[in-house]
Amino acid sequence: MLEIATFSLEDAFAAAEAGADRIEVCQNYIEGGLTPPSEWVFALRQTLQIPIVSIVRPRKGGFHYTDQEVLEIQNQGHSLKSAGAQALVFGCLKDSMLDIDTCRFLIKDWGLPAVLHRAFDECLDPFKTIDESIKSGFSRILTAQGLNNIKLLEELRIHANDRIEILPGGGIRSANIDEYINVGFKNIHSSAITGLKNKMDPGEIALLKLKI
Repeated sequence: MLEIATFSLEDAFAAAEAGADRIEVCQNYIEGGLTPPSEWVFALRQTLQIPIVSIVRPRKGGFHYTDQEVLEIQNQGHSLKSAGAQALVFGCLKDSMLDIDTCRFLIKDWGLPAVLHRAFDECLDPFKTIDESIKSGFSRILTAQGLNNIKLLEELRIHANDRIEILPGGGIRSANIDEYINVGFKNIHSSAITGLKNKMDPGEIALLKLKI
């Protein structure tokens, strides 16, 4: 299964046409992906048959949020849900650990499957964070741990033990996807962005699909 992170409505449609199995809708690639307009999600859901998930991240920077920002995240999540998002991708931290209470509250309030994004990678103890993610109600963890340590990523998958999905992302392209396949990952996240212009490459999606 290939999930493609997209940062414009045009790229989301192009990724689906190129063979993506699931689309993560974001905007602003330079800032690491921020909450997209709910209209994008609505347009995609009216047209595409594949699953559509959306990031909920109100600003660039870290993942320690004020009460007002948590309220903004809550409201953005509801707007995206109303537009048709089938899962929401977010993460709230407290003292470099998962903010279990806030995450649990938001997941319950939204009533949708939730994915812990790469806030996971900023937590001090990734193994403990897996357990806390399960306790919070997340159904999947998106992590770039494999970018620097593929062995650690494999150990995290073993620790998760099918209690929660570990979805590798972060710099995965057709040139290095075999490293992830070879240690047992069947589901992959990629932006398929290549070249100097930081543009999503439909040809790269086709190459990635050949490997999965």
